[in-house]
Amino acid sequence: MAGSDAGPTPFGLLLCGLAACTTMTLRMYAERKGWPLATIEVNLVFNITDDERTSIDRTISLPSELTEDQRAHLADVAERTPVTMAIRAGTPITTTVRAVENPTASPDS
Repeated sequence: MAGSDAGPTPFGLLLCGLAACTTMTLRMYAERKGWPLATIEVNLVFNITDDERTSIDRTISLPSELTEDQRAHLADVAERTPVTMAIRAGTPITTTVRAVENPTASPDS
């Protein structure tokens, strides 16, 4: 089955998860504090250097109605979101490979 390359890349999906977690966490925090947070924009870039080192650049745009102190608190919260912490920690992955008779069937079939 051939694809049309219209979907996100695997790294794009990783960034989507990070952006969603960042946005959700900041919104919940601001709501709990009663801060005016009508919009949040998170832009992410996944970088791979020539020596194969990776990094992510995250830019968070917040409404100007927030004070400098509120924006600083939200920046601190963004550094501690669950997905941010998992990426930074280099979460171990355990892989299991199993043989199946019909690889296109669902595991419950």
